[in-house]
Amino acid sequence: MGKKLEFETGMEIPMRVKWLNSGFLALHRIKLVMWALVAEMLASPLADAHPRAGALLAFGVLMMVLAGARDFANRTVIRQVVLPIAATWMIARLIEAFANPHEAYANLSPVVGLVFSCSILWAIFDHFRSDFRNPQNAITKAFISYLIIATAYSQLYWNLNRFMDHAFNQVIPSTQSATFLYFSMITLTSVGYGGIVPLNPYVRMVAAMESMSGIFFVAVVVARLVASYRPTVERQRPSAAHDADDSMQERCCECGRVEAVTVVASH
Repeated sequence: MGKKLEFETGMEIPMRVKWLNSGFLALHRIKLVMWALVAEMLASPLADAHPRAGALLAFGVLMMVLAGARDFANRTVIRQVVLPIAATWMIARLIEAFANPHEAYANLSPVVGLVFSCSILWAIFDHFRSDFRNPQNAITKAFISYLIIATAYSQLYWNLNRFMDHAFNQVIPSTQSATFLYFSMITLTSVGYGGIVPLNPYVRMVAAMESMSGIFFVAVVVARLVASYRPTVERQRPSAAHDADDSMQERCCECGRVEAVTVVASH
């Protein structure tokens, strides 16, 4: 009875894993991560107004990102670098949600979040060396990277606004992370409505670098997508030529055999 139960349990676990890998989550894992990041950005004003709800939302998005990271990021970097920083960032978010907002230790979330975003970008960019055989997934990965870049710059703006005088043309409270995210997104896309203008020279340089990063990133992604189609055609041509050579050699061998049989029969 024990052996039978052990056998059934051992067979049941691989079946469950196989079902999870072939289910809806496995097929659309990358897209779910993308939409989770979009939802978090859209709900960032709510997170500023209600820190506890924001911490809960951040925890859910973090689980989604870590669950789908193996499809668009380097697993070694995720395991050795991103996971420890993610745990530290989650602790900082919980402290921010439940501690006194006027205390210095309660405002460590954007500082740790900047390191966390940079570590995720490291893992994603290291994974970009793989080929783009699936254009749809490649576009999704690029858009996820684009959103994380905007988030990283928004956290950098928060730190600059915190430690530098007259960083912007208006006073932005440290509790309004959505404002920094808004400024980061319109700067990354080179829109620049002009409502928020950096005054500090260092902040100006960072904003200029972000604008250049946005243009450069789009150019690189388009170039990679265009180049992904060219090797496929080039690979098909040599393979076709190789198949033709093989068939020609087979025909020559058959002709040689027929000639040898003919000579033997004539003698």
